[in-house]
Amino acid sequence: MWKLEPAQVLLAIALDLLLGDPRDWPHVTRLVGNLSSPCERLVSRFAGRTIVSGAIFWFLVCGAMLALYVASRAMLAAIAPRLAWFFDVAVIYQTLAAADLHRHVRAVFKPLRAGDLGAARARLAMIVGRDTASLDESEISRATMESLAESTNDGFVAPLFWGVVAGAPGALLYRAANTLDSMVGHRDERYEKFGKFSARADDALSWIPARLCAAASEAFRNFRDWRRIRREASAHASPNAGWSEAALAFALGVRLGGDNSYDGLLVRGPIFHAGGRAARVDDIPASLRWFWSVIALCSTSFLAALIGLHRILP
Repeated sequence: MWKLEPAQVLLAIALDLLLGDPRDWPHVTRLVGNLSSPCERLVSRFAGRTIVSGAIFWFLVCGAMLALYVASRAMLAAIAPRLAWFFDVAVIYQTLAAADLHRHVRAVFKPLRAGDLGAARARLAMIVGRDTASLDESEISRATMESLAESTNDGFVAPLFWGVVAGAPGALLYRAANTLDSMVGHRDERYEKFGKFSARADDALSWIPARLCAAASEAFRNFRDWRRIRREASAHASPNAGWSEAALAFALGVRLGGDNSYDGLLVRGPIFHAGGRAARVDDIPASLRWFWSVIALCSTSFLAALIGLHRILP
């Protein structure tokens, strides 16, 4: 059940590139969201809002997703094995978001290039958590690039990695864990304890893919800035987000990171490639080219590893 065929991975990637995320189709991310709210209420009612209850919540939601996958796949396999094969393709496809990431970034870039800062800020607010109302052209460009860099791992590299390692269940578990982190993994009064396990679980599952993402970027540059990327990434509050942001900063020669405002509160963050220039509007298309090059190299490498696994394992 866990072992994917290379053809399944290729088909899943092709579906993502061709279809993206049709909004009116059932989707694993939306299903996790639908499960999360009642499970949170149930666990909070009977176990409070502690680190332990947060762990129970995580296993309840992720366990339900995996149980639903196993039951659905078994039913389809009983009808026809080929249906189960295509079901795994559909699951992998729904954990990938390359086409949607590209679309969201272009949606910010188009009005920004036309000088419509209001529309660009409104589009940017859909993909970042920071305050966008007063951002200028350079700051909008920086925020867009940082969001793309972090999402390169979360939205494509990590789910594909876990799909290769543990099949469709692995990719599904990663997507569920990443969604839960975005929903409850916050450092505020409500979720500081309850969401801690979800945040740590996402950190653990993203740890290897985040570094592979940065390595893919540096592979095109003979790893000339690998040591600096590794050092600067360690300064980020997240153990993973800094890797792809630093890699993009050095690849494009721009300065990323720094201060951001969240709900009116200033948050000081690390600066990546401090000697680089400020971000510009035309850096956004360049960052998209970086994005696709990283995705292409990671996809090729993962497929090669999967082919090797098929030759080694029975």
